[in-house]
Amino acid sequence: MAEFSKDVPSDNSPAWKRLYEAAVLELDNSKLPERIAEARRAIHDRAEETLTYSLLAEHRLLNNALHTLQLLEAVVAREKPQPLSSPAATTGLTPA
Repeated sequence: MAEFSKDVPSDNSPAWKRLYEAAVLELDNSKLPERIAEARRAIHDRAEETLTYSLLAEHRLLNNALHTLQLLEAVVAREKPQPLSSPAATTGLTPA
């Protein structure tokens, strides 16, 4: 699992929840994809651990967290700057 950076809060919450909260609260778009990936890995790891004993409430929390990360990724992808296309690319003409 990834090491916590100094700006991830440290408390008695489960590791997956701290990483999830760090991703959801991240304001730096350049750090956001990695935060999401770390949180997703931690959530999947925890979900695998809980397969041996079923805790419905925790499964719901993990599922909700994964869904929120999916929505956050969609926002990041939508807001990602698109490269400017050249006039030739938009018209289909090649430069002479």
